[in-house]
This record gives sequence, structure tokens and C-alpha cells, in this order.
Amino acid sequence: MKFNPIIALMACLFGLVGVFFTFSSSVFTSDMLSGTLVTALSVILALAGIFLFDKDYKIAIVQYVICAFGSLVGMGLYVIIPFILLLIAAVVCFFEKEKSENYTENNVLDAHFFGDESEIRERYNNFPKNTTNSTVYWIVPLVSIILLLSVGVMGSITLENDMESKLDAIEITQLSTDIKRNYTNYTGGVQGVLTSQRDFQNIQVKGKWYNANGTLINESIDNNISSIKKDQKYQLNLQYNQPTTNKPKKVEIEVYDPNESLLLYSKNITFN
Repeated sequence: MKFNPIIALMACLFGLVGVFFTFSSSVFTSDMLSGTLVTALSVILALAGIFLFDKDYKIAIVQYVICAFGSLVGMGLYVIIPFILLLIAAVVCFFEKEKSENYTENNVLDAHFFGDESEIRERYNNFPKNTTNSTVYWIVPLVSIILLLSVGVMGSITLENDMESKLDAIEITQLSTDIKRNYTNYTGGVQGVLTSQRDFQNIQVKGKWYNANGTLINESIDNNISSIKKDQKYQLNLQYNQPTTNKPKKVEIEVYDPNESLLLYSKNITFN
């Protein structure tokens, strides 16, 4: 019985389950997409090691190690179990090398039988089961490396383009202010119209208020704007209500994507 295929299957299962839960979790962000795809591909490619073991156990070991580090690079400690299992599979491969159909201590690459092959194999129990050249199978680890690098690079490019699209999406127009002073307080706020060139599931619009010395004296949030749709108009209203000792000199309007801690838009308004 061979144990390295079982361990590899377990690693693949744990890896795909980890990828699934990462995709479906509330903490998943677009910058995690590339890593999760690399991890998913790594644990799937690890299954090739099962096939390679019977061709050349050394190639199977290399395949398991490549996929182990591919999964670790993709998602880090989130997939530590598949990483460890694939390394164990590589070690077990070495100790199970005699179970490989192509294993031979004499490194026989080609054999010519003078007589009946089945009779010769029956007579010599240690005769290699498979004497074909396995060099061609080294292409599998090589292709695996190329695929993992390609997915990582394409994911990074996609992420960069997505970030640029987000940063250019938000626009606030028709800004106006109505800050006024009464006997005890400064009241009023900033109004405007927010539009976006793309949908956002969750955003936060915040106003940071500063005095003449540049000290932050208050923060306000427009709770009426959370998720927004492309090309829709949303009325912005950031309220201010502070004692007369906190005279506002400037407000900084910021639009955030809190899921990714990403600042999408920023604009300063100065008061006389």
C-alpha cells in the first residue's frame, strides 16, 4: 500500500476547503484573490505527484515540494496544514521509493529481453517493473512552476487594474457648506452629491474637522451612504455640532472601502 497518494489527497482536500472558506468569508478582499488562486492551483497540481510516483519517485518528490511552497506563498499560514502534508508526502515518497513501478537501484533506462519477458520477470523478482526513460516527466514540475507564476502575475496585474479603477471611481460635486455660530455652538455641515463609476458593496463617508492649528477636533460620518450603485446620485451630508471653542477651519472629506482599508476619495474644504 502506498501512503504518499493518500497524504497528497488529504492535502488537496484541506487546501480546497481553506480556499472555499476564504472566498466565502467576510474578510475576503480583492487583494487576496491572486493568493487564493495560486493556492487552489498548487494543491490541485499536487495530485500530479501521485501519477509521477510510478514514473520516477524523484520527480514526484519535486512536484510535492513545489506545490507545498506554492500553497504557502499563495495564502500563508491559512493553509499551513496542506503545506505540511505535502512536505510529509515528499518525505514518504522517498521512503516508499521501492513501491514505485519504475524503481531500480541499477538505474536501468532500457532493457532488451532475450527470451520470454514474463518468464524472466518471474525468475528474477527484483527485475525493474518499468524500464522506460522517465526524463520526459520532468516537464510536469516545470510546467507547474510556469503555471503558478503565470497565475500569480496575472492576479497581481488584475488587482492593480482593479485598484486603479476604484481610485478613479468616486466623485463628489456641488459641494456647499452652512457652518454658522450661535451662542454656544458651531453647527451646520457640508453637503454635496456623490456619484461613482462602479458599484461598491460597502463604503464609509467621513468628515475630519480641524481647527486653525491643524488639530483634529471632530469626526462625522454620513450613515445614509453605505452601498452605492454605478451612476446613481447620493446626497452627501456631513454634520458638525461642537462648542464655540472648537471653531472649524478645515474639513477633510474621505470615502473609504472599510473591507480593504482603502481610501477611495479625499478632498479638503477650508472655511473663512
